[in-house]
Amino acid sequence: MDSVEKPSIIEHEPLNSQLLQINSATSVQPNVLLRTGVFTPVGRRTNAAEFKTMDLSQDLVHLELCQKEGYDTVKVKGQRLNVETDFKIWCGIVLVFSQYGYSSNTVKLSFAEFAKHCGYPSRRFDKNLRRQIGESLERIQSQSLTFRRKDADKAVHTGMLLRAMYDGEADVVELMADETLWDLYTLDYQVLVSLRVLSKLPRAEVAQCLYLFFTSLPNNPHPVSFERLRERLRLESCKKEANRKIKTGIKKLESIGYIKGSFAVRNGEQYYLIDQRYKKLEASLAV
Repeated sequence: MDSVEKPSIIEHEPLNSQLLQINSATSVQPNVLLRTGVFTPVGRRTNAAEFKTMDLSQDLVHLELCQKEGYDTVKVKGQRLNVETDFKIWCGIVLVFSQYGYSSNTVKLSFAEFAKHCGYPSRRFDKNLRRQIGESLERIQSQSLTFRRKDADKAVHTGMLLRAMYDGEADVVELMADETLWDLYTLDYQVLVSLRVLSKLPRAEVAQCLYLFFTSLPNNPHPVSFERLRERLRLESCKKEANRKIKTGIKKLESIGYIKGSFAVRNGEQYYLIDQRYKKLEASLAV
């Protein structure tokens, strides 16, 4: 990192990192980003370049910006973000700003350090990974957030990431965030996401997204309807095929030892009843 400016040391406590042990294997995420359809499966038939709009008013109305300015409508618009790559890169972004942000909304670091924050091993640090990360940063940067007040001529437009710069020659990544949205990282309550669990689900984006949703649920959750899961996954297949993919994804989570439960049908709708979730997969083997 001789040619890279060392990120400044922050003065604020970074996202309770000592309590929640943020590192390249785990990531702290705001609950809202896990339970809503921000990161979804992107299949071969999905038009990933098409911009989609989601209303997150109920989920983001408690942001400090909303409370201060009276905004009551929040919408996010951008390309579909996949969970296979984009969520990993987003975890890296969260980790970078949790360690180096707050005192400045811009952080510059080497590609190797950023890739490590995203959970990639050093053996993957090649030209192909640089391309994947660059494309992912572009998709994440495309996510625009619009805050409005109903019946008022007032609005603000910002994004999950204001700017992302990658210089291949200098091998530097530079990230810029909107400091008015720092509390996006601490909204609601924080959830510790295991990248290890995700790594055990290669090329299984439905199962990965289901993991993100299930890990965001409180203790002793109510039965989860497949209707809610279809809404979360934003699957573009018919109901029958979507339900089949959901059941297959749940069974994958059961097979790696993350979750135990049972399926049920009520009033013509399928449900999944969660008995136990094992954040540390080894715990399920002792039962």
